[in-house]
Amino acid sequence: MIKLNTFCLSLFFYLLCLTAAAQKEPELTIALLANDKIAEVNLNQDAFIASVGEYSDLAKKEFKDVGPQQKVAILLIAHTQGNPTIEIYSNPKLAADKEASVLKNLQGIVLGHTKYVDFPILFIINAKFEDLKTDFKDLLVPMDKSDEQYVNASLKEKYELNKAYAIKEALPILSAYETIVDDQFVGVKSFGKVVESIDFNKPQNISTLTSKNNFYWRASMEMSAGNQLIPVTKIALLLSQGEFDYALKYIEMIRLFCDPKAVPTIYLKEMARRLDEFNKQLNEAIDKGIAEHDKGNYEKAIAIYKDILQEYPNSASVQYELYYSQNALQLKNQTQSIDDRKDWDLAKVSIYNSNPLYTMDVRAANGKEGYLLFRRQSIQQLFKTKEAKLSDMYTYADIAMDLGVYDFAAQLFWLSSSFDKDSKDALSKYLYCLEKLGVTDLKENFKGDFEKEFKAIDKAKVKEMEQSSIYKSFKTK
Repeated sequence: MIKLNTFCLSLFFYLLCLTAAAQKEPELTIALLANDKIAEVNLNQDAFIASVGEYSDLAKKEFKDVGPQQKVAILLIAHTQGNPTIEIYSNPKLAADKEASVLKNLQGIVLGHTKYVDFPILFIINAKFEDLKTDFKDLLVPMDKSDEQYVNASLKEKYELNKAYAIKEALPILSAYETIVDDQFVGVKSFGKVVESIDFNKPQNISTLTSKNNFYWRASMEMSAGNQLIPVTKIALLLSQGEFDYALKYIEMIRLFCDPKAVPTIYLKEMARRLDEFNKQLNEAIDKGIAEHDKGNYEKAIAIYKDILQEYPNSASVQYELYYSQNALQLKNQTQSIDDRKDWDLAKVSIYNSNPLYTMDVRAANGKEGYLLFRRQSIQQLFKTKEAKLSDMYTYADIAMDLGVYDFAAQLFWLSSSFDKDSKDALSKYLYCLEKLGVTDLKENFKGDFEKEFKAIDKAKVKEMEQSSIYKSFKTK
C-alpha cells in the first residue's frame, strides 16, 4: 500500500541535467541527510526538487572561480515552519564578506516547508562526503549531532529524548502513511486518523488506543506481510508514554518479521538502537545497586534503586531489585517473616504493569500460581536458535495468553498464522485473545464456530495446566 519512493530518482535526473549543461563548473555533490524514503509524505516533492536546483545553480555560480583546493559545504535544513537553516563551512576559510554575500543570496531562495519533520541537505563543493570530518572539522550534520546529544545524555535526559523522538518524528510519519492509503483499507486509515489526532500534552492509555481498538487489529490484518507499520506504530506509542520495557518486548518480536526495505523498519531500527543505548546505561546503574546488595548494604542499594526510578519510573527490573533489597532488609531486621507474601503481591502489580512479560516471579501459593510462575520463567528458554523462530513465536504467544497478556499474545498469534501455515489453531487463538480484549466483531470476517472453538481453547488450557508437574506438586502437599 505504500507507494514507491521516486524522490531520489527525480532529484538525481534533475541535477544530472544541470551538471551536463555546465561541465566546467566546480564539482558539486548533494547529500540527502534525512530519510529520503519519507519524501512522499513529508515534502511537496516537485517544488522541493526545483528549489534544490536553484540552490545548486547558485552555489555553482558563487564558487565558479575557486580553485580545486577550495572546499565548501553548505548545510540546508528545511523546517515545518519558519525559514530554512543555512550554514556555510569552508576549507580554507572563506573571506568573511564572501561568506556573508553567499549566505544572503542563498537566503533569497524560497524553500517550502516540510509537513512533519526537518529535512536536511548538504551541498559539497570540491570535497567528498566520506571526507567531511577531515575537511570540515566544525561541521556536525544533524543526525550526528542528535546521536552525540543522545549518547552524552543522562538517563533522565535519554528518557525524555526517546519520548520526544516518538512524538515528534516517528508517529507523525507513521500515521501519515496510514492516512494516505486507499479508502478500502478502512482499518489502516481509521487507525492512522486516531494516532494523528492524539494530544500528547496529556497522558495517553496505549491499551485503549491499540489493544482494545477494533481499527488497530483490522489495520494489522490489512497490511501486507513484512510491512509491520501498525505494530511499529504501537511501539512508538509506547515510547511516547515512557513504557520502554513493554516497547522492547514488541521490538524483539516484530523485528524478526520486518521487510528491511519498508519505511516502518527504519523507525523500528532507530527505536531499537535508542533503547539499546538506554538500557546499557540503565543496567550500569542497576549493577551498582546489586553490588551494594551483595555486600549486605541493603539501605544503599534501596537508595540507588529509588534514584533510578526517579529518572525512569517504568523499569520492571529496578522495581524488582528494589523489592528484593527491601525484603532482604526486613528479613535481616526481623520485621517480616520469610513466608510473608503481601509485599511481593503489592510489588508485582507495578512490575508487571511495566513489563507484563517480566520473567521473574517469587512466590506461588497454589497450583495455578505455581504453573503461571513456571510459564513466566520459561520465556527465558525461547529463541535460543534461529531455526526455532516460528515455533518459539507460537510458544511465546501461548505463554502470554496464559499470563493474560492478550494484546501481546494476539500480535504473535497473528504473525504465527501469517508466516507459519502449520500453526493450525493460531488464528483461533488470535481471535480468542481479541475476544478477551473486548474486540468481538472481527471474528465475523472468518469462517468457523468460534464460540465452540473458544470453549475448546479454555478446556485445553485448563487441562494443560492441571497435567503439569508443578501444578500436581501443589496437590500433593
